[in-house]
Amino acid sequence: MKKQVIILFLLLITLAYAENLQEYQDITVNFNIGSELKLVSGNNPRLDSLSVLLKLYPREDERQRILNLQAFSEPKSQITQEEAYKFLWDELASNYKYGIKSKVNIRNIIIPIKSKIRFPSNIENLDIYLHEEKFIDINEQIKNNANELIEGEADYYKAVFKIAWWVQNNIEYDLSTLTASAVQKSSWVLENKKGVCDELTNLFISMLRSIGIPARFVTGSVYSGALDEKWGNHGWAEVYFPEKGWIPFDITFAQYGWVDPSHLKLSDTVDSGESSVEYSWRSSGIDLSPADLTLTTSIDKKGNKFPDLVKLTINPIEERINFGSYLPIEAVIENLQDFYFSDTITLMVGPQVDENSISLLLAPNEIKS
Repeated sequence: MKKQVIILFLLLITLAYAENLQEYQDITVNFNIGSELKLVSGNNPRLDSLSVLLKLYPREDERQRILNLQAFSEPKSQITQEEAYKFLWDELASNYKYGIKSKVNIRNIIIPIKSKIRFPSNIENLDIYLHEEKFIDINEQIKNNANELIEGEADYYKAVFKIAWWVQNNIEYDLSTLTASAVQKSSWVLENKKGVCDELTNLFISMLRSIGIPARFVTGSVYSGALDEKWGNHGWAEVYFPEKGWIPFDITFAQYGWVDPSHLKLSDTVDSGESSVEYSWRSSGIDLSPADLTLTTSIDKKGNKFPDLVKLTINPIEERINFGSYLPIEAVIENLQDFYFSDTITLMVGPQVDENSISLLLAPNEIKS
């Protein structure tokens, strides 16, 4: 009887989406954010001033280029912009609308790190990103975990990667931790081993700060990969690399040292859980009821496809196959770049597969299997 072998597997680089936007060199998106406040009046209502500080808006940096941005309000207000957009009214109305309409080009770029950076490194003038905060807190357990992971490590990038990979693999993404009031603290996340994107990012930042690596929290909008092209609120981190600046790390998407162009950055802060909008007013006989912020993002245009950064080869290990057995396979991944690059290999279908993905940090032109 002739032996018959049937092989069924699918290997993908990085995570699987309905559409893989990370393949594009850049995308252009339309992004709108806004809300309204309704006036609740009593006897003899009087308004001296009403101020709204909107802290979330597209940021111009090496990844993002603002093509158009217009702040709007109704009734017409005085609008100024420093660290936040400020809307100021001094007229009485039944409700007040405000917001920003924008078009942003987001580039798929990677800050190249071509050689080893010594770890630990002396980093000056960034102490604010090394301290614990209300939500990004640091306790002995966080310190001990981080120090165990990087013990003996002398490469800065590898130290950061080890922390990121540990958080991704040991903290379960669990929507039940999402509360209406705030995200959970890093210490809670580590103790309970679960969280959402903000909370995974909190713990990642706390562990980095505990070993002397500056990191900050980023709030933004990201493409979820759903078939209806749904975008949603998201949080990730930026880590400071000596002589290179701030480099993004997204634990939820397993994108370490880079993020795909569906990541629209709206703010960076020392702590998570900070308010997105603030209100203040001077009045008598009235109260104001604010509605939730509404964020909408849509793709306007896609750029050219990105060239391959890595080469993936699948090798069946035929000498280990017997009749009725499974066929082992070896995945070989080669970094085609002259700089550090991380990626994730995911086995989407496979018998007796428990750990079905692995993230790898590849040194310049390195090959791993």
